[in-house]
Amino acid sequence: MEQAKPFFLTVTQRIFSNWTALRLAVEHDMGPIESAREFCSNVTDVLCMNEGLTSEEVANHLESYMDDAFNTELQDDSSMQVAEELLRFYRYCIAGDESTAKTEFEKLPQLQSWLNLEQPARPTRTVRREPSSSEEDMDVDKNEQGEDGWTVVTNRRNK
Repeated sequence: MEQAKPFFLTVTQRIFSNWTALRLAVEHDMGPIESAREFCSNVTDVLCMNEGLTSEEVANHLESYMDDAFNTELQDDSSMQVAEELLRFYRYCIAGDESTAKTEFEKLPQLQSWLNLEQPARPTRTVRREPSSSEEDMDVDKNEQGEDGWTVVTNRRNK
C-alpha cells in the first residue's frame, strides 16, 4: 500500500472536496481550510496503517475528526457514504488493481476548487495609513467652556 499511498491521497482529496458537510464546515468558519487539508492526510494515514478497517470504523473516525477539528456533528449519514467510497479505493490499492482504481477515479467528480491544494493561501491585504505630522491635516473642533463649567460642543456642519 505504501507505493499506492500518493494515489490514495489524491482519491481522498477528491472525495473530500465533494463532501458537502466538510465544505460547509469550512465555509461557515467552523475550522480552517488547513484542517480540511490535514484531514485528507490523516485519513490516508489511518487507512494505510490499519488493515481490515470496516466502513463503520472509518465513518466513526470521520465523525470524530469532524467533531474535534470543526466542531461539527454529522447527522446525515454522509460519513458512512464517504467511508464506503474510501474503502472501495483502498481495496483496489491493496489488491494492486491499478487499472480499475484509475478507471473508477476518473468517474469521481472533479476536485473542487475550495480544497485545491495547489493554490497557496490567499494573501491578506494590509492597508497602511501614514500618520500625519501636522495638526492642520486633522479637523479638530475647538470646544469652548461656558461660564457654568459645561463644555459647549458644536456640530461641524453648523459652523
